[in-house]
Amino acid sequence: MKLRRAYREYLAEFFGTFILIMFGDGVVATVTFNKGNAQSSYINVTFGWGIGLAMALYCCMGISGGHLNPAVSFANAVFGKFPWRKVPGYIFAQIFGAFVAAATLYGIFHDQFDVFDGGNRQLMGPTGTGGIFCTYAKPGNGKFFSVFSEVVNTGLLLFPAKNHLPIAVGLLVFAIGTCTGWVTGYAINPARDLGPRIFSTILYGSEPFTYGGHYFWVPTFMPFIGACLGIAFYQFFIIPEGDEEKEKKED
Repeated sequence: MKLRRAYREYLAEFFGTFILIMFGDGVVATVTFNKGNAQSSYINVTFGWGIGLAMALYCCMGISGGHLNPAVSFANAVFGKFPWRKVPGYIFAQIFGAFVAAATLYGIFHDQFDVFDGGNRQLMGPTGTGGIFCTYAKPGNGKFFSVFSEVVNTGLLLFPAKNHLPIAVGLLVFAIGTCTGWVTGYAINPARDLGPRIFSTILYGSEPFTYGGHYFWVPTFMPFIGACLGIAFYQFFIIPEGDEEKEKKED
């Protein structure tokens, strides 16, 4: 019991990220195996990710702060809002939670994978299933614009409101996905992408890391930059109340 209490924040991050991926990658799998109208299917995906994030935050926000994202933990530490000593543990818990969720989803949908691809696992193509687990840029989208998309979208995610409720953050993710996320799959979360990507190597070999000219580094590393910029822009343009009072006293 004492051991569990000592690691409760990390356990909360693990479980919260697990819930996020179960909802998010789960809806992607459902849409993949039930191909219908492309536009309505994409809306279903963005809605699933938004609801998934809201549910995950409701579960763990009171214990760990509900980071669920290595970029969030890192950026908050950079700006002195989170202790650096907790960052490695948070990041490990988040990535591991995403990995376990991906493995769980594969177990749930295993038979549907076989029906869809005939037992021949392919990353891309007409019977490709790699996109269920992690993100890949759309064909023809250059690296620069993929990087730009991930940085901007993660920055928007880290542009906090004073009283950010889980449902509001979920709606924000839904809006990001609906408006600008289609180009890259809007990973905006290294754990959401890297954990399932590592699991998917069991199915597709090294291809999840080599496909698209080693595209994996874009969703893995660019959100860290975007998260820091998001907090920086918030502090510059929307002066927090504490900073505003401090500036008034100095004047």
